[in-house]
Amino acid sequence: MLRVFYANIDSVPDSQDGLPLSSYRLENLASCRSAQRRRQGIGAELLLIHAFRSVSGDLQLPLSITAEPDGKPYLLDSDLHFSLSHSGSFAACALSDFPVGIDLELWSRMHDPVLRRCFSPEEQNLVLTSPDPGRLFTRLWTGKESCVKATGHGILSPLREIHILNPPAGVCFWQKDLDAFCISVCVLGGSAQPDSFQQLEL
Repeated sequence: MLRVFYANIDSVPDSQDGLPLSSYRLENLASCRSAQRRRQGIGAELLLIHAFRSVSGDLQLPLSITAEPDGKPYLLDSDLHFSLSHSGSFAACALSDFPVGIDLELWSRMHDPVLRRCFSPEEQNLVLTSPDPGRLFTRLWTGKESCVKATGHGILSPLREIHILNPPAGVCFWQKDLDAFCISVCVLGGSAQPDSFQQLEL
């Protein structure tokens, strides 16, 4: 099972007052200095709550989220894996039976330093010769980000060695281009083709 959700979070408050947020989220919010970052964090968890409710009506709040030693969050009382992402006015969430990572990024221009540092020579050439370098750059970048979220290795992973176009056995990718942004999903050990892809209202 793989379900992918996204939502516009512009209407989400930037204060946690009165919201049933996990202690994990509250700890993260304590270090957020900007209203936008707080809104993004709150919106991501509210989307996660809606997503879990769509697959399991009986949900205890606040969620019992904790983190593995490498920092990857998980839900203590569920066998489902989840991943969250946010960018600008949007948040995205993936739920799966297998380890999963999701990344959402607004379409952007190509960033030369990131291209040289994090992309393989083949990927660099593809981006530089593409009729729309920014679009391909964003698509490949979100794929790499989704993979490090799925593995839980984060920035410790050598991004140059993550090959979206030719992934190794057991690593599957799915991507969706929307008007404002690109979503990439990586699943380890299972299919990355979503059973559903849905926009939710928060």
